[in-house]
Amino acid sequence: QAFEHKHATVQAKAAPPPAPETWDAYSKKSQESTGVLSMIDLLIKDLDKEMTEAETEEKDAQADYEKLMADSAEKRTVDTKSLTDKEAGKADLEASLEAH
Repeated sequence: QAFEHKHATVQAKAAPPPAPETWDAYSKKSQESTGVLSMIDLLIKDLDKEMTEAETEEKDAQADYEKLMADSAEKRTVDTKSLTDKEAGKADLEASLEAH
């Protein structure tokens, strides 16, 4: 008897509040799904645009990198030749100094 009374009291206290009022509670599902689908389509378009931009930037960066590497290789070649010429000139100068 005490258990039943206690159980009834807990049930009375635990009763959920009434459901809150919702905005457009009776809107049609087709409107909701159309809105969601249009948002998904917009996201897909944005993603396609961003991917295209990223691919273009990547191609440009790759071309810049290849030009930099070609320029660096050419500069190394010129620097190596210049160093070789300077070393040869130095050797000639040292040989002429030793001859005197």
